[in-house]
Amino acid sequence: MNEFALIESFQAGDEFAFVGIYNRYKGPVYSFCYKMLLDSDAAQDVMQETFLRVYENRSRLLKTASFKSWLFTIARNQCLNSLRRSGRHVGLQHDNWDLVVSSDTPFTQMEKSEQIKFVAGFLETLNPDYREVIILREYQNLTYEEIAAVTKSTISAVKSRLFKARRKLSKMMSQAIATSELNLAQATGEKRHTEKIRLN
Repeated sequence: MNEFALIESFQAGDEFAFVGIYNRYKGPVYSFCYKMLLDSDAAQDVMQETFLRVYENRSRLLKTASFKSWLFTIARNQCLNSLRRSGRHVGLQHDNWDLVVSSDTPFTQMEKSEQIKFVAGFLETLNPDYREVIILREYQNLTYEEIAAVTKSTISAVKSRLFKARRKLSKMMSQAIATSELNLAQATGEKRHTEKIRLN
């Protein structure tokens, strides 16, 4: 069953269609929640709460084509509620940020998985307003229109926040990469100096 047919069946009250929707979207929703909350248990709870809200409010979905935006709007709202309850509004603290930039491996020589982890570490330092637009655009591949619908803002506002978020990420990553390469160069120099002393 294709996506639109599945959603229409769900709207009509088909319980099996809901199971199909859950299986199809639980991964993307969990990924979004985890990147927003930085806590696997909280992300799992919010994901479950999101689908419960979806199930209970199926009558509020007016257009089949807008399902994805509607789903992530619910997930976003639940994430923000969770952040408010926990009193957390930012990602990693500065002491954890130091761990991200301490890699001895140059970024260009990292494995793809290491690069993704490296970038994710900086994503976590952004405040939720910036973090959510990056996640929705780069990880969930939502359009500007869909992101605007999810965040209840305008397309121009979404583009502005994305620009600022990307610029902030780029600046932090550039500084970290430069620091990492400097540390590596210093470590290599010290190692060569020690080997030279031993040879003498």
